[in-house]
Amino acid sequence: MKLGVVGGAGLLGSTSAFLAGMKGYLEEIKLLDVKENLVKNHVMDMAQAIYSSSDTKVTFAQYKDLSDCGAILITASLPERKVANRLEYLWDNMNIIKPVCESIRENCPHQPVIINATNPVDIFNYIIWKELGWDRKKIVGFNGNDTYRLKWAASIVTGKPFSDIDGFAIGEHGNGQINLYDKMTCGGEPLGLTGDEIEKIESITANFFSEMNALNSGRTSGWTSAVNIESIIEAVAKDSGRVLECSAVLEGEYGLKDVSLGIPVAVGAEGIKEYRLPELTEEQAQRLEKVSEAMKEIIREARSA
Repeated sequence: MKLGVVGGAGLLGSTSAFLAGMKGYLEEIKLLDVKENLVKNHVMDMAQAIYSSSDTKVTFAQYKDLSDCGAILITASLPERKVANRLEYLWDNMNIIKPVCESIRENCPHQPVIINATNPVDIFNYIIWKELGWDRKKIVGFNGNDTYRLKWAASIVTGKPFSDIDGFAIGEHGNGQINLYDKMTCGGEPLGLTGDEIEKIESITANFFSEMNALNSGRTSGWTSAVNIESIIEAVAKDSGRVLECSAVLEGEYGLKDVSLGIPVAVGAEGIKEYRLPELTEEQAQRLEKVSEAMKEIIREARSA
């Protein structure tokens, strides 16, 4: 499979491309960015770096060159700045995403899988779906850091190995994240977290983004994001059906519609193969509905602007 990366000069685009390139399962990675000098630098450097361990080609691209890509990763955005939550990036990036969608629609009639990592991911995932007019299962939003950090925090708090812990966060990639503590397992058995442990994990996951942004470094979580974005790319390229937390457009799942939210889905060559919906408690369902309504209101504002 060939992968196109829109925003290939940026942190998320370049790190994700490099990690996928090192693994060698892609035929070609095409990097595209308005910063042509920087993205061409990445192409030269990355192609040389992976040469000894991978047959994947890395090339500079324009939109017309994406016509044979099986998937396109969108990471295009304005530079990172200090924000309280990811929703503040909405108006920064609105004028970027719509022209990106127009260019993809014009040059990719074969409708490749879209992997969206532009924040706020859930809002833009829905907008991209509406702008492209493709099957909703083709539009896969990157929310994997939420589940990853839930498992990471649970490992820190309990002392149990990260690799043994399983579970999911759902909802918004942001303040509306819902950690499904009652569904978490360790080695296939219920993790059985205490109230005190849950409180500590909730604090870690809820405050991580604001603590990182308080550093005012102008940088986001590039390495962590690359690990989890690459897992989506690999699932698409290998048609693996791996179950990952992704932002998915909902049209009846959990009784919700006209919104995109993070849920577990099986990912393959055509995007979302299956929605794997964990059973929710009444409280979790109510929280998800509340998050959905908040997201829909923002979507309405964004699309009418």
